[in-house]
Amino acid sequence: MGEVDVFARRSGTATAQVQVFTRRASGLVRVMSPYSAFAYNILNIGVIFPWVYITPLALDPGASIWTGILICGAFTSLLAVVYAGLASAMPRTGGDYVFQSRTLRPWFGFATVAMMIITFFLQWQALGGWLVSVLGVYPLLTGLGVMTGNHTLVDWGAWYLVGWGPTIVTMVSSTIAALVLIKSFRWFVQLQWVMWYGFLLSYVLMVVLFLTTSNSAFAQRYDTASAFVAGGSGAYQAILNNAITNGFTPARTVSILGTILVTPVALTSLGWVGYAQEQAGEIQGAQSLKNQMFINFGGGVVSMIMMAVLGLVVVRTVDQNWLSAAAYAAGAYNPAIPAPAIPPWFSSLAIMLTDSPILLFLMIIGIMLNAIQVVFNVIVGWTRVAVAMSIDGVLPKFVSHVSPRTHTPVYAHVIFLILGGYVFAYVYNLVPNYQVYTLAVTAVATVMYIGTALGGAVFPWTRKEVYRTAPISKFKVGPIPLITICGVIAAAFSATMLYYFLTVPFLVNVDLSNLGYSGNLFLYVVVAIFFGWVGYYFVRRAYLRRIGVDLDLAYKEIPPI
Repeated sequence: MGEVDVFARRSGTATAQVQVFTRRASGLVRVMSPYSAFAYNILNIGVIFPWVYITPLALDPGASIWTGILICGAFTSLLAVVYAGLASAMPRTGGDYVFQSRTLRPWFGFATVAMMIITFFLQWQALGGWLVSVLGVYPLLTGLGVMTGNHTLVDWGAWYLVGWGPTIVTMVSSTIAALVLIKSFRWFVQLQWVMWYGFLLSYVLMVVLFLTTSNSAFAQRYDTASAFVAGGSGAYQAILNNAITNGFTPARTVSILGTILVTPVALTSLGWVGYAQEQAGEIQGAQSLKNQMFINFGGGVVSMIMMAVLGLVVVRTVDQNWLSAAAYAAGAYNPAIPAPAIPPWFSSLAIMLTDSPILLFLMIIGIMLNAIQVVFNVIVGWTRVAVAMSIDGVLPKFVSHVSPRTHTPVYAHVIFLILGGYVFAYVYNLVPNYQVYTLAVTAVATVMYIGTALGGAVFPWTRKEVYRTAPISKFKVGPIPLITICGVIAAAFSATMLYYFLTVPFLVNVDLSNLGYSGNLFLYVVVAIFFGWVGYYFVRRAYLRRIGVDLDLAYKEIPPI
């Protein structure tokens, strides 16, 4: 049974031309408040993503992490304006897919975002579980073991660093997340409050303890903890000495180039300013530009500030040159340098901030809760994208089956659980060297940012009727729409970041200046998948036309909720 969906907006009256759309609605319900979506966005953006704080230092010890984060955040704030403008005009489930397929070309929007599902988000399901294991379980068990003198806890902690430990954690956390989401999206919204406030508590406590711990106290505790974990003495200074002996050069001044290279790494977090829009059909008041600016722009700015502060206080306490040497050693960039007994992830370094098991628990539990939320949000966002594709008709109908009792896409959840929570969890953690060849997934996400930014830039011309009634249409700089200005700048910035990803092998193990470089293999696979989806789109379109269904009509209107 079809239905017409009309959103009344203060900025204008919806015309029949804009809103006539007689396909079935998704069946999803709006149970997430704007504040809940704001919290969702911050937890999703990833203040806790640990590579942001150390990867650039392994490349250039003079890089200013906090400055690079602020530079990246300034540009992604413009991308957030684009998301807010598009989402308030088209407050529908599907996010990037809906935006790109309606403002650019249907085949491009579908292929770009479908490519992301396979090459990025199924792997992110595995990575979400890895974050729970490595940033949460490992430092908690290891820290408690060191503080209580219990080697068994240390051994248990080590199990969660690599191999079956993260694999099992991913499978278990993904299963729990899928069951909760199948039962009720409202349950997740309620659980997220625990994750949100738990994360805020841990973040504030960790920042305060980093600020109040001297470098000498940190070094002494690091020596003690390393001796208990792996034996030996003087581990703090040994890490720096070993690196220098093997060619590492400590920084004496801030490196401008190194700081610039922080920005593409920071983009792996801050680029997700609009991720909440994948489930826009479940956000209350999603048609409000004010709400969308709060969710996307506000969430991005707060995340940027939190990341910059964390990066600043970590470096202040542990010493930038030492952290650079530890990052270089932990990354195995030089096999001659032994890896640190305790990896330099920020939550592992937090073990050295206190001798109190209670304070350690309070610092780590919120980081773990944020990581668990990542497991949830990967499933939430990309099941909703799949539902939107299915409602349009480009994916089979069963994918968009929403239970009339729970109002959740049951089949889509099961598919993502099996592929991401089980298959990719095993492959990602247990197939030798697989991770090395999948770092290019970061570049894939940047392509999607470029697509959405360009879609926003041309929105006033490619969807004139929709834009005319959209709240964002009131904002211009002279005769030029604000969303166009923000879209052009955000697209140019994302394209620049993509250039760095494709030409600096250190970042994502890709180097297009050498087409035979082994790290390029995954990127070639990504390109093949993209064109495979393009081919699928046109085959599906032809098939539907044969049975009397015009797929093109689906993309001429805004989807129902």
